[in-house]
Amino acid sequence: MSQTHQDTLALDAAERRQIDRKSLMLRSAKVVCHSGEYICLIRDVSELGTSLSFLHDAPPEPRIILALTNGLTFPIERIWAGKRQAGYRFASPVSLDEFLHENTPFALRPIRLNLEASARIIDGRFSHTARLLDLSCHGAKIECDGVIQKSRLIGFQAEGMTQQLGEIVWCDEASVPFRYGLQFQHPIELKSLAETALRLQPFGAPERDDLGKALGKASAA
Repeated sequence: MSQTHQDTLALDAAERRQIDRKSLMLRSAKVVCHSGEYICLIRDVSELGTSLSFLHDAPPEPRIILALTNGLTFPIERIWAGKRQAGYRFASPVSLDEFLHENTPFALRPIRLNLEASARIIDGRFSHTARLLDLSCHGAKIECDGVIQKSRLIGFQAEGMTQQLGEIVWCDEASVPFRYGLQFQHPIELKSLAETALRLQPFGAPERDDLGKALGKASAA
């Protein structure tokens, strides 16, 4: 093989890597740590690792889980860190095609953070104590002892959040307390979601079992 041909192949490979990085620039995902779940932005990826940006300080834990919008999870280990960025090594090489295209037979859902906080539901003249179970830019899953009619527009306020208006889009009356799906009338910004997650789950807080659950899913995959 001529030197010119080798140089051309090397250039093609470098260009391909650059294209992959650009295609992932600031794609939203989440990381699962012992202290909770946090929004991140994927800057670039290779088979061996990825670099992430955060809308607050980078999580201090060295070994965490990266979760994509299609539910795929990847154990990662930090190899460098800045104030709001960090580089991570995958526990084992990943398929770039699978990672880049986030293949799934289902529609991709917005990033949803599993976190808990005290909340209150305002339904007309009535107010109900509730519990926030998960949160995205577009809505929330809540627990509440009160019976709330589906399609009803209600007020929702959780610890660390400003009040939101939202519509009840589903109800699980088989659970105790009842569980409801709430769609916000006006989506919250990704930055606000990230800041809320950090307020409710400060770094160094008592450990939760989210990381263990995510590790189980990653091992199963």
